[in-house]
Amino acid sequence: MATGFLNFDKKHAVAGSSKLKATHSGHIYNIVVTDDELDNGTIVSKGDYVKMETYKQAPASNTFAAVVRDKAANGNYYVEVTACEETDLLVLQVPLIYENYTTRMKHESNFYNVKDDIVRAYELYVGDIFELSVEGFTATPQIGDELTVDAATHKLAKA
Repeated sequence: MATGFLNFDKKHAVAGSSKLKATHSGHIYNIVVTDDELDNGTIVSKGDYVKMETYKQAPASNTFAAVVRDKAANGNYYVEVTACEETDLLVLQVPLIYENYTTRMKHESNFYNVKDDIVRAYELYVGDIFELSVEGFTATPQIGDELTVDAATHKLAKA
């Protein structure tokens, strides 16, 4: 867990597990972060085995696809998975932000995961819907946009 409290200029993606099968009956894996920074809402794959239920971060599959279905009242977007592989996962680590921080420091958009952190990642299924802030996309999405994962940034990009 890390936070960019000294640099408020860079916001990080905020995600939510709106309708994920893995929250009820799928797998939730521990993933070792290999990037310097990895935001919540990032799509990754299960890489090399490390230890029980723990795997290294790997790039999302080339077949991952999704569509923006709606915009939530909080400004985030509802994203529905339309194609994925068994190994595709949604990074969604619980943000650890202390109560005694200032209001500005408590914003969830200050939270990101750093290299060698072990983070929670949810197995994805076709039909899953998750919530993602605009920072999780390469450009501002529109309802109906078809999405893939941008290999360079790991963000969702218009197909």
